Amino acid sequence: MKKLLPALALLTLCASAWLAPSTAAAVPKMDVKVAFGVGSTRFVPRVPTINIYEGDDPMNPGRYLGSVGGRNAGNFPTWGLKIAARVTAGKIFGEIGAGFSRFYFEFGPQLELLATIEGANPDFIDALVGQTARMNSMEIPLTAGYVPYKNPYFKLFLYGGWVSTFNIRGFVDLNEDRKAYRFKPKDIPGYPLAIYRASLRLGVQFDLGPLNFDFSYDVGLNSATATEFRSNMQVFNFYLGWLF
Repeated sequence: MKKLLPALALLTLCASAWLAPSTAAAVPKMDVKVAFGVGSTRFVPRVPTINIYEGDDPMNPGRYLGSVGGRNAGNFPTWGLKIAARVTAGKIFGEIGAGFSRFYFEFGPQLELLATIEGANPDFIDALVGQTARMNSMEIPLTAGYVPYKNPYFKLFLYGGWVSTFNIRGFVDLNEDRKAYRFKPKDIPGYPLAIYRASLRLGVQFDLGPLNFDFSYDVGLNSATATEFRSNMQVFNFYLGWLF
């Protein structure tokens, strides 16, 4: 019995040390992520309905040309690249990044009528109608969230945060020349894009080994156009990243 007590004491001590929570789990861990993504940008202008007539005389407006306005939403493809740093401490994490993105839109009938109202050069309008435009942007997301589940091979992250997007420069395809016309956001006749756009981002991502899968939804907090009417922009993104 005397020999058994020291053995039990030693076994209890070893078990306590083995079962005790590890302090390493609380030590912050940083991952650097490089990712490529695709998505869809939903552009929703809230333009007052305006009827367009030939001539300027209100008493004799002339032939009805059409109307512009209302909520005419359009969906445009988006792609981007980003680099981010994520710091995880226990069940919480924060992430900051920087990225380049590009979305496409068409200079269609709505933009044509708005440009006409704004008095843009008719030759300029005729050249752009039906053409595809591309806008390059830089974004800085700042997000934080919660880790509801993780194991050595799989980690799940739920997050939200603020995204600052800066529209930089656009290009229009003309006669198979991909950069025939270059413009700044405010240069679009009758429909200038805002240079700065703030968004609320909600998302979910998970790690599978060194791979990171990131699904997010952005809703614009300010008008996407520098106009008297408001335009909302919503973005759905999927990014595939590699963790270092």
